[in-house]
Amino acid sequence: MRMLNCLLVILAVVSPGVCFAQGMKISTQIYDISRMPGNGQGQVVSSSLTLCHNGRIYDYVSMADELVIYDTVERQFLVLSQSRGLSTVITFDEIRHHMETRVRKTEEYIEELASSGSPSAATEAEAIRFQMNPAFEETFDPTRGTLVLTSPAITYRIETRKWEDLQQVDRYLTYRDWAARLNSVLHPENLFPEPRLAVNEALRKQKHRMPVTVELDRRPGSAGRLRAEHQITVGLTDDDHTRIARWEAQQKSEQIQKVPLRRYQQAALISKAR
Repeated sequence: MRMLNCLLVILAVVSPGVCFAQGMKISTQIYDISRMPGNGQGQVVSSSLTLCHNGRIYDYVSMADELVIYDTVERQFLVLSQSRGLSTVITFDEIRHHMETRVRKTEEYIEELASSGSPSAATEAEAIRFQMNPAFEETFDPTRGTLVLTSPAITYRIETRKWEDLQQVDRYLTYRDWAARLNSVLHPENLFPEPRLAVNEALRKQKHRMPVTVELDRRPGSAGRLRAEHQITVGLTDDDHTRIARWEAQQKSEQIQKVPLRRYQQAALISKAR
């Protein structure tokens, strides 16, 4: 289950950058396609709802009971779990600091593994090095709009669609960069964000292309194949506006305790262990 959660984080894709300018709803389903059932889709292992409104992005993942609000004006994320009664705020500067600290500690850990002389430790060190500095071979099929990033450790297959506004694409990818970094800080047991950042950079090279589905394959090192599919709807319904109003009210509720990041992380780990 832990490895599956790791895969979900680095696979997840949210909405196109147009949501920064107007209301948009994105329903995402993530399938485990390692064992394909009769319907050919795979088993649903996660779902999320993303609402974009007035320059903010509200991303709710039901499996984790976690709401993440991306705020470009305040340059921060607000993370809230109603079931735990907790919320925390992480600024972009704090994320940068955590990333820098993580790099130093990881390099020290790699040195320890390398000096142990154990073959299994050497294999683990190599896997961590790849996560920190991934190198992919990129191929793009302009007819099908398919982008493939391959490596011995991870392969991404991405179906894209044309998107006229290049600025919207850039804004979307900037958001995805920050979301990947946030997940590595919020859930340190997950994989590093660099593979996802490499995917975003490959998408930037294609210009005027937005991802529609993303398939992640970690074989042969790990038995995990996942596919994220997204239904994008321009404009928000009355129900969507009601959800946003409820989420905004939860931030101000006296029943939600505002805590430092470490306290929130500890509560999340305890919930997963139950």
